[in-house]
Amino acid sequence: MTTATPTTPARQFKLKAEDRPAGSMTQSEAIQHHYDNDTRFFSLWLDPSLTYSSGRWFDPITGADLAADLTAAQDEKLRFHLDAAKVEAGTRLIDIGCGWGATLRGASQDRGAAYALGLTLSNDQLSHIESQGWPNVEARLQDAYTFTTDEPFTAAISIGAFEHFAKPNMTRPEKIEIYARFFETMAAALTTGARFSLQTIVWEDVDFEHSNTSLPETVFPESSIPYIEEVVEASAQTFRLVYLENDPKHYATTLQHWINNIKARQDDIIAEWGEEKYNFFYDYLRYSRLAFTRRKNSLARFVLQKR
Repeated sequence: MTTATPTTPARQFKLKAEDRPAGSMTQSEAIQHHYDNDTRFFSLWLDPSLTYSSGRWFDPITGADLAADLTAAQDEKLRFHLDAAKVEAGTRLIDIGCGWGATLRGASQDRGAAYALGLTLSNDQLSHIESQGWPNVEARLQDAYTFTTDEPFTAAISIGAFEHFAKPNMTRPEKIEIYARFFETMAAALTTGARFSLQTIVWEDVDFEHSNTSLPETVFPESSIPYIEEVVEASAQTFRLVYLENDPKHYATTLQHWINNIKARQDDIIAEWGEEKYNFFYDYLRYSRLAFTRRKNSLARFVLQKR
């Protein structure tokens, strides 16, 4: 491995999760631990839209390729969710865990949504969205579980947030209860018949006991990945399941592109943020890819409709 000699002092790396007692982080702190690591740092190895979730590379039925590169795969993923949620001119969209705002931008600029609201717990992401000046777009630093509205939304999307709702060492009934409360909150914010497009990492070839110890606390503290059946059961009282995709190859391919990108910018990253931060993210991406190639994890997309 080559390293660069920093021309300026490396920026301080975020506090490691293992330096804090288990269970001591709030949900906001847990999100900020990972995502508030400087938007410019992420911009060096994500695609131009700053989309930090799996792209959509192929058709799940035919296997036909949909994208030749990372940018195209993220555009295809965004198109899928906007179509699934039926976002069009006049739509009021809520995006839970909106990241750096790619979905909000697409709803506003490509679909003519009347209003697109994104909820995030990341200060860096909020600042980035607010700086863009996208019409009819608003972002809030707010927990989804506290959200209420006087004017219902007509569509909902959530990409990569669901993994953060349950906590490590919860029993299966406890996880389902937490997820059910989220779906109840979403249902209360939506009009009857509204579509909700949800993307999340799921456990696949891992038993429940092992799943509670498999997600590194150093990467995503206070988080617990769901199983597909937990999502289906938790949503059944408030939403109908319209469509489901489940394939780990989408995320394995996305992660390989991120790995290639971060390796290509290794010297720049080490010069500004330090070798520890580079190694942390490089190793996390490599081990994550391994989990998908071995089908320990998979990538699921649910299309739901409010009852």
